[in-house]
This record gives sequence, C-alpha cells and structure tokens, in this order.
Amino acid sequence: MTIRIAGLALGCLLLAGAVSSAQTPRTGGVMREKLGHAQKVLEALTTSNQTLLMRESEALSRIAASPRWAELRTPELRGYTDNFLKAVADLDAAAKRRDLDAAAVIYSTLTTTCYQCHKHLKDTRIAK
Repeated sequence: MTIRIAGLALGCLLLAGAVSSAQTPRTGGVMREKLGHAQKVLEALTTSNQTLLMRESEALSRIAASPRWAELRTPELRGYTDNFLKAVADLDAAAKRRDLDAAAVIYSTLTTTCYQCHKHLKDTRIAK
C-alpha cells in the first residue's frame, strides 16, 4: 500500500513537472531579459529619457529577432508572439520618432501582450 501511494505521488510530481516545464531555462532567461528591458522602457518614459527609450526599445527588438525568441513561436503561442512583435516594432518606431506620448500608449499595449500570453500559459497549466 505504501509503495502504491509513493508511486502515485511520484507520478503526480512527474506530471506536474511536465506541465509546468513549458518554460525552459533558455526561454526563462529570455523572459527575464525581456522584463528587464521593459522595466527600463518604463523608466525612460517616466523620466523622458529619449536615449534610454531608444536603447531599450532596440534591445527588445533584438530579443524579438533572436533565435532564442523563435523557440516561443509555437502554433499555440503564435498569435501572442505576433502581437508582442508588432508592439515592439511600434515602440521602436515611436522611440526613433522621439514621440514619448505614442511610446507610452504602445508600452501599455506591449505589457498587455505579455500579460495575455503569460495568463494563457498559466490557465493552460491549471487546466491540465
């Protein structure tokens, strides 16, 4: 009986690990890097620092164009990643135009795309 319970517990742990491993160490690193640059964009917007805004929006563009980001372009996440890529491109364009007002609105869109994707992944894990 104890062996059966231990086996069941081990099976549940393995299953939970498989469900929650949607983020690999490599994609987790990309997400942390993305978060850091997004926080710097907010700093740039709130301090009207055009140079920082351009640098950080370009950094987000580089992440979005990197092979590491390509791993996240699964059929399940394609719509979310496409929305993020569009927001990053729009943010970069607003930064280059030095349009802080447009960049602030686009930043809101950018963070919403991140939230929606992460919420989808969380809800999917819970459902499983």
